[in-house]
Parts: sequence; C-alpha cells; structure tokens
Amino acid sequence: MMRDTRKVNTYGFMAYPALPPLFGTNSPGPVGGLSSTTRQTLSNGMVVLVLNNPSSPTVSLCGAVGVGAIHETADRSGLADFTASALIRGTRSRTYQQMITETEARGCSIGADAGNHLSGFYGKALSEDLPLMLEILADMLVHPTFPEPEMEKLRNQMLIDLREYEEDTGMRTTRALRSLLYPPDHPYSRLSFGTIETIQNISRDDMIAFHQHYHPAATSIAIVGDVQPEAVVETLERIFGDWNPPETSLTRTLPDVPPLSGVQRCNMTIPGKVQSDMVMGVHGITRTDPDYYAFLLGNLILGQLGLFGRLGESVREKQGLAYHVSSSLQAGLGAGPWVATAGVNPASVEQAIQAILHEIERFKREGPTSEELSDARAYLTGSMVLVLESNAGLVSTLLDLEIYGLGLDFIERFPDIINRVSREEIIAVARTYLSTEDYVVAVAGPPSSSATCAA
Repeated sequence: MMRDTRKVNTYGFMAYPALPPLFGTNSPGPVGGLSSTTRQTLSNGMVVLVLNNPSSPTVSLCGAVGVGAIHETADRSGLADFTASALIRGTRSRTYQQMITETEARGCSIGADAGNHLSGFYGKALSEDLPLMLEILADMLVHPTFPEPEMEKLRNQMLIDLREYEEDTGMRTTRALRSLLYPPDHPYSRLSFGTIETIQNISRDDMIAFHQHYHPAATSIAIVGDVQPEAVVETLERIFGDWNPPETSLTRTLPDVPPLSGVQRCNMTIPGKVQSDMVMGVHGITRTDPDYYAFLLGNLILGQLGLFGRLGESVREKQGLAYHVSSSLQAGLGAGPWVATAGVNPASVEQAIQAILHEIERFKREGPTSEELSDARAYLTGSMVLVLESNAGLVSTLLDLEIYGLGLDFIERFPDIINRVSREEIIAVARTYLSTEDYVVAVAGPPSSSATCAA
C-alpha cells in the first residue's frame, strides 16, 4: 500500500531506468511512436500529454505534482506520502467507499503516493471509462476532505508497515545509509515514508495544509490508450479547468552535502535474523547531469548486467561470499547515491566488503572491456523495448520525458547518445565518484558484538 513500486525504489529516490529505442516498424503500439504525442498546457498551467495507441482497448494514466518529501519538516517526515495516500479516502462529493464502488464496478484502478520531489497519481481503465476515471482523479486532487475516521485507518495501516520495516534488514540498512550520507537537515537523510514516531504525530490539519501546495501549474499528466487526443484535452480542460488555487511557493533549495571523509559505518543488530544485509554508498548525480550516461553504463557493467555484473560474477559466483549482490545508481531530480548491496553470511561480511571494494578498484583501473561495453549498449538500446509494449510503460515513459525535459524525440536520439559514450568517459566517471577510501557502509543482521548504532 505504501509504495508504488513502478515509480519509487526502496531508497525513496524516483527510479527512472534508461529508456528503450523507438518502435520497430512491425511492432504494435502508437503510430508514429512517442513523437506523435499531443502536448498541451491547459488554461490553469497543467501540462497534458496524450498518445493514441489504437492497438489497446484500455487507457493508462500517470501524473505528478511538483511537491514531495523535500517540502516536509523532519518532525513530519512521511507527510507527503500520507497526504497523497489519503486523497482517495474521501472528497466533497464522494466517500471512500463510493469511489471504490464506482471504480471497481467498471474495472478501473486509481491511486496516489509520493516520493522525495513529486507526488504521483495513476489509473487504468477501459478507454470508454476514461471520463469517469478523470472525474474521480480530479475530485481526489482538487477536493479531498481527509475525513478523520479514514485518516486513522490509513495511519494504522502505515504503522503496521513501518513496524514490519523495523525487522527488515534491508530497510534498516537503507535508513542508516541515508543518515550517514546526508546531513540531518537534508531531506534525503530520511526515508520519504517517515517513521513510526512521525506518522503518529501527523494530524489532519497537517495534511490539509500540505495539500495547499498542490497546484495545476506544477502538475503534469500523461494518458495513453485508444483515445482521441483532442477530445481528451477538451475533457481535461472541462474537468480540471476550475482548479485555480492561490499561487504558492513550491521551491526549496536543498542543503549542501559535504564530501565524505574516510569510512563511516553503522552495524545494527536485529534479533532472530540468520543473514546479514549490507549496503555501501557514495554520493551520486542527478538524472540530468552530463555524466549520467557514462555512469549509467558503468553501473550496468559493474553491478547489473547478466548475473549482476562484475560484482555478481566475482563476489557471488567465484568467491561465494554473497547470496546476492548488485549495484544501483539512484539518479533523479536530486543527486541520489550510488550504492552496492549484498546479502551475506554474517561470518563473511568483512570479506564481502573487501571483495566489493576490490572490484570497484579494478573497474576504475581497467574500465570495461569492449565486449562488456557492447553488451551494455545493446541492453540499453534493445532489451528494454518491452517497456513500450504496454500502455503503462508508455505513459510512465512519457511522464519521465516531461519531468526531465528530455523532449518527445528522446527515444529516437537515445541509441546515439549511448553509442557515443566512450570507454574513457566511463573510467573517468568511475574514478570521480566511486571512492574506495571515502564511503559509507551499513550492516544489519544477527546479534553480534560489533553493533555500533541503532538506526
């Protein structure tokens, strides 16, 4: 319930994978590809992207409002997510049960959640039921009432999840990683869905006040399906046209993040566990950073491609030091971290850490082989075409293009962008960011004498 796993990864950073190439000439999908998308701005400033996909009788919708966890205070951590999740719990014209009954009777699905920078909403329906889905979503976004009984039910559900997270080694290491990588006043130093204490302290008045930051001029919505774009734009103008709240400031400058100095470590004990989870991290980059594509390819080769890249081949397959090991680049609207994660036997934690550091150093020294680089390019420009074979994948991709200002022709340009990245650029990025001297590491697992923090 708490996480929309299509959009938000476990680190709380919006996860936008590399985009696939343009449709093949014999592929199903919208005629003309994404470049045929209709993009318009409504009278109230809301950006609309509509793509006709006649090969599907359904329609998918995905949208985002430019307000999220970065606009919370630390003592109200989780407020953005709580507010977004509560939108469906009641409006001026519909109760929660009425919305559920209306949507389920038509086979529709709708929902909302929030991450660090954005609050998202989404839906799926038969094309003929798009007007109903839009009316309900507009009711949620513009006229939520946050009824107290429903807020308490939602709060209890969130608290159940958070208590389960306390026993989750992966979640505990993620939270510790954040607190080590970022200063306390930085919103990235905490998880975007809050803590038991902060969720308990959030009031209905807090949610009402936070919802005032929702504004059409900070909202984008993408719609894909068997629809006529002009008619959809007219419907959106009619349904959302009266959403004109007073102007509110949504900007926030993120605090500076001091460079890491030395190794910072947190060891945590969780009774009843037999496996340890480890996460190692350094500061990364934004999605729009010029180094992004070289970093993307390097990370793919180091910790994802095939059986999780070089890390998987060396640390897991050859040395048998981990049950699983991989890496990820958490690049979004803000500069998220690069992290390596592993599940290991508690007796092998130190060996696994050293093995990961060794592979990072080797990659920085040698860089990728010609074969690795060729495989990574082929993967990014070919295998992910599956994303664009569904309305859900198409609509998510369209929204990503809008959020990052990449342009509707990005898909056509993407193969050339990837193919232009050189081996030398990948080595330079690895040497710049992947320090083996200045990094943070968090470990959670069975009781031991090495516990050093209680994050």
